Amino acid sequence: MLIKSHSLGRLAFAELLISAGFLSLTLLGCGGGADVAQTDAAPVALAHFHAAPLQAGVQQVTASWVGTGIGTTLSPTDLRSHYNMPSSLTGEGQTIVIVDAPGSGNIANDLNTFSTYYRLPLCNPANTCFQKIDLSNGRTVSRTNDWAIEIALDVEWAHAVAPAAKIVLVIAAGSSMTDMFNAVKTAAAQPNVAAVSMSWGANEYSSETSSAFDGLFASYPGIVFLASSGDVGDNGSSQSYPAASPYVTAVGGTSIKSLALTSNSSEVAWSLSGGGASIYEAMPLYQTSYLSGTNLLTLNKGKRAIPDVSYNADNANSPVGVYTNGYWYAVGGTSAGAPQWAGITALFAQYLNNKGMLLSTLVRGNSGFNNMIYQVKFQQATMTSFYDVTIGSDQTGKGVCALCVAAVGYDDVTGLGVPNVGNFLGYF
Repeated sequence: MLIKSHSLGRLAFAELLISAGFLSLTLLGCGGGADVAQTDAAPVALAHFHAAPLQAGVQQVTASWVGTGIGTTLSPTDLRSHYNMPSSLTGEGQTIVIVDAPGSGNIANDLNTFSTYYRLPLCNPANTCFQKIDLSNGRTVSRTNDWAIEIALDVEWAHAVAPAAKIVLVIAAGSSMTDMFNAVKTAAAQPNVAAVSMSWGANEYSSETSSAFDGLFASYPGIVFLASSGDVGDNGSSQSYPAASPYVTAVGGTSIKSLALTSNSSEVAWSLSGGGASIYEAMPLYQTSYLSGTNLLTLNKGKRAIPDVSYNADNANSPVGVYTNGYWYAVGGTSAGAPQWAGITALFAQYLNNKGMLLSTLVRGNSGFNNMIYQVKFQQATMTSFYDVTIGSDQTGKGVCALCVAAVGYDDVTGLGVPNVGNFLGYF
């Protein structure tokens, strides 16, 4: 079984080279995640990233537009505006929990450096907006399995979307699936949790439907679990777990073509967005109901379709800036989407609280968060809660792949589409 961190491609590890005053990042590995093949009994993970160090005076995007963030990357303001996140909502009173494997660096200091640059609220030791729970007890991190960039991406960009929410980072004892799910259990047990973000995954395995895995998610029906769908595209057998779980909201990847989210061409499918039909999970009712009468029921062969939603992920055309260990990086991948969707969930929870409602109660009463968002997409008419992504493909295998093409309505590349947060909130 393979387990991998889904932030920017598959990087077995990143080695910093500093010579003649020039900083470069050597990326070793093959696209989509740093993987180590193991048996179901002993899966192991290495962190992987699609990341490049930012260089002063060098434009970091290849698109015709540039972001307002460091090195022309996308800033929090760019993405909050692009996805129509109401400025009045900050995630106040909500808790986001992020699960990652061990990494080097001081994430509390890194978060404050990021926040200072973008004029976001600081999370000082006396502040309650950041907490770290280290189940590894500070274990030494090897150069070949360092999740520092992944951790920084997850924490900093969840904070960017929901700057007043409390962020709890749970560091697993290690990157085995057993360790990661022990950390998920710790995450779900935290008080007042709106969302749990998991920017990592394993190639699907037969025991994923058991009580130890799917059963864990099912036992917390009031919490929104989000997982990145992976950075290897769809080669027919690359579907990722926990994104494949019907109890988890799987987040795929897109590339932003226009900062104004005004039409279906504003974003296209990212070529490495993970997706496709699950190998082991049956298609849940919220998907069979939504896809009734379409050929996707047949094409998915009765299996869970991945992903559910999407978000910006293209490290080349629309990266974000991430700070860790003294350096800024231009980063992308489906890892970027899961923590930012967790931030959106915190905004949603705050919005509901302002109306005297609880997110957990609403999620339980509507048979889960996924059932809710599919119903909203089904009902949308003049108020577009999800922008449909209809251009692009994530095919990375050989032969014909009917599920690898973005299309009108749901597709196995970008799911229901990307969010228009303000319009989405208007349905509740």
